Amino acid sequence: MASTNNNLYELLNKIPNLTETLHIIPNPDGTVTRPFELYPTVPPSTATAAAAASSPSLSKDVVINSEKSTSVRIFLPRYDSLEKKKEKRRILVYVHGGGFVVASAAHPNFHDFCSYAASQLAALVVSVEYRLAPESRLPAAYDDVVEALKWIKDGKDEWIEEYGDLSSCVMMGDSAGGNIVYHAGLMVAGRVDDFKPLIFKGLVLIQPFFSGLDRTKSELKLANDHVLTLVVCDLCWEISLPVGANRSHEYCDPLNGGGSGLLDCVRELGWRVWVVSCDGDPLYDRSVKLVELMEKRGLNVKSMFCKGGEHGMFVGNPSKYKANELLDFVKDVFV
Repeated sequence: MASTNNNLYELLNKIPNLTETLHIIPNPDGTVTRPFELYPTVPPSTATAAAAASSPSLSKDVVINSEKSTSVRIFLPRYDSLEKKKEKRRILVYVHGGGFVVASAAHPNFHDFCSYAASQLAALVVSVEYRLAPESRLPAAYDDVVEALKWIKDGKDEWIEEYGDLSSCVMMGDSAGGNIVYHAGLMVAGRVDDFKPLIFKGLVLIQPFFSGLDRTKSELKLANDHVLTLVVCDLCWEISLPVGANRSHEYCDPLNGGGSGLLDCVRELGWRVWVVSCDGDPLYDRSVKLVELMEKRGLNVKSMFCKGGEHGMFVGNPSKYKANELLDFVKDVFV
């Protein structure tokens, strides 16, 4: 293990501009430091009276796998309470962004969005705290989300057992979270019976984080974008993909080889796949091409592509305007 950690430390120290671009600091034990001032966290509403008073939803953290340090943050619409008559709520499993490398379910942007989404959709939102790269390279994050789904279907938590409608589940993620939802969704589709009685309605990919060896027009046009530069994208892939893999890998490029064979399972299950992006996002062209591929493969796919904007605007923007537009779009997935 020490040798592996030393190798990771040496590798990270050889990557130029790692600290300046991703703002992470390699440690000799193979971990990285993610400065709190750059990647802050907030407590769930159940942690303090102040947090509970200011939140549109109740929220709490529950450990999934202590050995892996994975957990979920669950959000329940505020007008529910454990004292009131139980009412089943559709389930929205959310996966946060951060290039597979930074951020968490407890980051203020993602916490606030999930709290708001729970109240607006009248849903039980389960936000997954998955393992990050480079300590845990892909497919670790995919496996963690799949494990969380199994945990949900087993009804091991009081809120899920009492409020969760296992017959109506949607997976949604933004940026790297959109990538994770896509691949975890394919994994689930290939063995969907293993997750019963949890029934999936579809996937929502918000500005999903994909790449490839060939540059797209939107990537070249927005290479120095103030939110997401091409250098940052490439660095994230370099330290997140399996060792020895490049950006042609299926985790990175879903179009390679005509797309995964598991897309046929998604089609046969009748899942809806909703894709959201904007042409001010460097990743825009890849979202368009993914939609085209899924249409060609006969999937029930629908897109919402906006003019202008920027990467992260649907979730990270303090304004509720785009969040409301997104959540209105999401409602149809549950139908």
